Amino acid sequence: MMENREVNGMKSGCKRRIELPEEILAEIVARLPFRSVTRFKAVCKGWRSLIESTYFRRLFVFAHRNSSSSWSLMCGTFGWSVQEMAGFYGCKRYGLPRRLGSYIPPHGLVDKYKIIACADGLVLLRTVTKGEKFIVGSPVLRQWVQLPPHPWKGISSSVQVTGLVTRVVDSVVLEYKVVCMDNELGFEVESLIFEIYSSLTGRWTRKEVRCPRLIVSLSYQRCLSLNKMLHWLDNHYRSRSNVGAIVAYDFYAADDQQQCRVIPFPDQKACFRRAYTTSGGFLIYIDYINKINLLLRLWRLEEYTSDSGRWQLTQEINLTSFGCDHRYFPVAMHPSETHIIYMGNPDKALVSIDLKTHKLTLHTKSSAYRDTMVYHYLRTVYLSVNAGFDHDVFYTPQFTLPTWMGSVPRAPSI
Repeated sequence: MMENREVNGMKSGCKRRIELPEEILAEIVARLPFRSVTRFKAVCKGWRSLIESTYFRRLFVFAHRNSSSSWSLMCGTFGWSVQEMAGFYGCKRYGLPRRLGSYIPPHGLVDKYKIIACADGLVLLRTVTKGEKFIVGSPVLRQWVQLPPHPWKGISSSVQVTGLVTRVVDSVVLEYKVVCMDNELGFEVESLIFEIYSSLTGRWTRKEVRCPRLIVSLSYQRCLSLNKMLHWLDNHYRSRSNVGAIVAYDFYAADDQQQCRVIPFPDQKACFRRAYTTSGGFLIYIDYINKINLLLRLWRLEEYTSDSGRWQLTQEINLTSFGCDHRYFPVAMHPSETHIIYMGNPDKALVSIDLKTHKLTLHTKSSAYRDTMVYHYLRTVYLSVNAGFDHDVFYTPQFTLPTWMGSVPRAPSI
């Protein structure tokens, strides 16, 4: 039996002491939003010990199992300027008072931070002033860790930071890795060279990884993190019936399984607008075919291990039934609800379509919308498609929170 906690109460003007079992206190506190839970850690060492325990964390996750998590869709390109397009923050799990994107440090402030990547509630920042630095942290918890200097910076100008990948166990981010890519080999390569920082060791390491197929041109800035893997686009990949491919690598795999996977997209002969994103824990590929009938297809990557991967066609929708025309293009999926897709339009901007209820919702209603970055971003995407860049696959970053936010991992020496 866990120890009792003593609580002072008032009744009929008299002070009395109430003793509650720790299990009851844990049950009560676990039902509160995370924002409130963190405040209880400051009450005393006993409360802090309870809240940081594995027992309480599992209790909290179970109590909020039916609550949606907070998330944001970010427009722009990581490494440049980004802004929140849509999101959800009013969930019972976290109880955040404002939109999630507002917690991310804006560009151009002190030290001029640039957002490079995000994964499981963590973001990777880079300073662009003299003396480049990498910083990983939790914007919501306001915890930041500055990484040791990159050992190859200044030696090779071809090294580019590309992504952030995490290892999550029992709802907790136990480790993260910051990944840089050495692109000195240029176009049409048979291997990739990574420089990797691990929060577990506190050190940078260099690794060359072989690829089973020729990589034509890797887009290192459009990097997607999912299930301990990083994914990049090779928009110029060509085969008999495919245009474009996903290049994926598992940074936590055993040594005997460490090989890049080059997974061609499904048949793209008639496709004219495309995007890739995540939803429900899967990588999702969206294509928009036939400008007359406006057929939208959703593909889910079911398997990485075979030579070409395995894509599953999950939905095929005629968008004319939703009142959409040829000016719409796919942007992203809802991070957890696989039946909600976000579409862009140069005039109406961002809309969401619920494939279950057939409901279309406009997300940009402000009269000053045309002065926003969201408008200019979506219009640029639309114009590039109409200019004939049919090979391109668009990627909209998602910033999502995990089911539990623990302290930012850091190496013992940091």
